Amino acid sequence: MRLPHRTTTLLLAAALCGAGCSGASRNPASSNASMGPDDRFATRVLSPGESREVIQILRDSVDGPTGDPARPARYGVRWEDVRAAAAHAGSKLELAILSVEESDEGRTKRINMVSIGSVPATLTVCRAPAPTVYEATATAGLFDERVELASSLVSRFNESMRLFGAKPSWPPLRND
Repeated sequence: MRLPHRTTTLLLAAALCGAGCSGASRNPASSNASMGPDDRFATRVLSPGESREVIQILRDSVDGPTGDPARPARYGVRWEDVRAAAAHAGSKLELAILSVEESDEGRTKRINMVSIGSVPATLTVCRAPAPTVYEATATAGLFDERVELASSLVSRFNESMRLFGAKPSWPPLRND
């Protein structure tokens, strides 16, 4: 007796599945089961002594202090945040940074910006002694006639500096 082609295929598939498909295979990542000698470290739980040893190895690989946690800026603002704060303040006013020029051995930053309407603006930030940290001025317009935009830029920049200063941060890394 000859079975129709569809029935034969179904019977063959059922026989193969019964012989080799005993259910869904386990996902080794979610089951945390070791699948051989090469993955034993993926499922290893460190003892407290081993954890201390790993942390010490990581600390030894870093130059400088490692126990000092990140903190907000001491005086509420950080000089290192000038560029990021300018970008943040400019985005609120639809200004983009074109260039950042440093002078006076890095004590003055001149940030050249342009608006979406092609209006040029310049934010000048000078480093000041603590607790002031910086002083900012701005000009805007081809002939510095956009006084309101310049005032808004300084105001938003000061606000952004305080926001960035409130965020915890580590001292800048040096790759000497």
